Amino acid sequence: MALSVDKWVGFGSAMAGFGLLWSRMPEHVHDEARYIISSLVPMLMSYFNPYQQISISELDAERFRRNEMFDAVSIYLRSTCLDVASKLKAELGNKKDDLLISLDDNQGVVDNFDGARMWWRLCPKSSKKRGGTIISLLPGDSDEQPRCYRLVFHKRHRKLVLDSYLPSVIRQWRELIAKNRQRLLFTNYSREGKSHWINVPYNPPATFDMLAMDHSKKDEVMEDLKAFSKAKEYHSKVGKAWKRGYLLHGPPGTGKSTMIGAMANLLDYDVYDLDLTSIKDNAELRKLFLDTRDKSIIVIEEIDAIEVELTAKRHGKEAAEENSDKHLVIKLSDNNKDNGKVTLSGLLSFVDGLWSACGSERIFVFTTNHVDRLDPTLIRRGRMDRHIEMSYCRFEAFKMLAKSYLDITNHSLFGEIGQLLDEIDTTPADLADNLMPRGKRRREADDCLAGLVETLEKNKAKMKSAAPPMDSMEEAKEE
Repeated sequence: MALSVDKWVGFGSAMAGFGLLWSRMPEHVHDEARYIISSLVPMLMSYFNPYQQISISELDAERFRRNEMFDAVSIYLRSTCLDVASKLKAELGNKKDDLLISLDDNQGVVDNFDGARMWWRLCPKSSKKRGGTIISLLPGDSDEQPRCYRLVFHKRHRKLVLDSYLPSVIRQWRELIAKNRQRLLFTNYSREGKSHWINVPYNPPATFDMLAMDHSKKDEVMEDLKAFSKAKEYHSKVGKAWKRGYLLHGPPGTGKSTMIGAMANLLDYDVYDLDLTSIKDNAELRKLFLDTRDKSIIVIEEIDAIEVELTAKRHGKEAAEENSDKHLVIKLSDNNKDNGKVTLSGLLSFVDGLWSACGSERIFVFTTNHVDRLDPTLIRRGRMDRHIEMSYCRFEAFKMLAKSYLDITNHSLFGEIGQLLDEIDTTPADLADNLMPRGKRRREADDCLAGLVETLEKNKAKMKSAAPPMDSMEEAKEE
C-alpha cells in the first residue's frame, strides 16, 4: 500500500515538474507541440477505427457547379433504399401527379452490396463557424457547408466500394435517368447575387410537320439536326467541340420560337432560355454554362436587343496612332446599370471559345428580328453554323397550316389565297389566328377560308393606300 502511495506521489511530482518546465518554454514551442498533438490524435483514432467514410457534397470542391454524383446518389437511394428509412420528404416531380419521395435531413439508410453493409446519411447544410472550432478560423473558409451524403463502410470493403459499389450506383443512376427522362425548360434567375437555373416540364406541341415554312428548307434543317446528333465520332476526329449554332432571323410572328420547340421535339433535348440581363459578369455566365446538361439547346432570344458598344482605351500618343486596347462590352438594352455587364469576348467564349468545349452535344440558337444589327463576329460561320431565315408565309406554308388547323389539303379558295399571299407579306401567326375557331363555336373550313380571304384583301388595300403614288416616287428620284 505504502509503495502504491509513493508511486502516486512520485507521479504527481513529475507532473508538477513538467508543468513548471512547460510554463517556462517559449510560446512558439507551445504552438508546435499543439500542432503535433492535433495531428497525431486523428491519426491514432483513424488507425484504431475500423470504419471509413466518403463524403459526397452537393457542390463541387470549388463550389462553382453542382456535383452530379450527389444527384446520382439521391436517385439511387430513392429507387433502392427508402423502404427502411423512417424520415422522408415528399415533393411534386416534373410530371403531373408524380410524387418524389427522398431522404430527409439527418436520416440514414443501410444498403447491402455483395454481402457488405453500406451506411448512407444525408447531412444538411451547416455552418462551419458554429461552436468556434479551429477549422472555422482557417483563411478562405466559407461560412456554410453545402448538403452532403456520407457513406460509411468497414475498411476491409474499401476496394469493393471504390471499384464496384460506387460505379454500380452511377450505372444504375444513368439507367434510371434514361428510363424516366422528362424534357425540361430552364431559365436563369439571380438569388443573393448569384445566378441559378430553375426548370419546368417542357412538352412543346410544335413539330416540324406543323411548321409553316418551305418544304425544302425544312427538310434541310431536319437533316442537319439529325446528322449533328449522330456526329460524336466525327467531331472527335476533326478536333472540334460537339456543338452547333443556329441563327433564326426574320420578322416577328414568323415562327422562330416554334422552330426551337420543333428542334427540342425532334432531338429530345432540354432547352435553356438564357436571359443575359440577369447576369452580372463573365464569371456568372461561365458558371451557368457549366451547369447546363449535355443534349441541350441553349437559346438567346431577341439578341438584336443587345447593343454592342465599343470603347477604346488608348495609352500614350504612339498607342493612339497605332494599336489601341479595345474592350468590347455588351450593354443591356434596358440600360439598368445595377444588372451588370458581360463582355462580348465572354459571350463569344461561351459560344465558340475555350469554355464551349466543356460538355458535348449542345446546340446554340440565337433569334433576331434584325440580322443586320448584329456584330459580324457574333454570327460568323463556325459560331452560328446555319443562318435560317424565317420569312413571311407563302402558299406552300399556308397549306401546312390549313392541314394542321382545318384538316384539309385542297379547297376552291386555295388559288385566290395563294395569289393574295404572293402580293402581301403575312406572318404564319396572322394566318393561324384567322384559321382558329372563335369562342365555343367551331367554324367550318369554308367559313374560315372565306374570312381569311376577306382579311387578306383588307390588308392588300391598306398596303396600297399606304404606298406613295408613282408620280411622287418619280419626282423624288429626279430630285
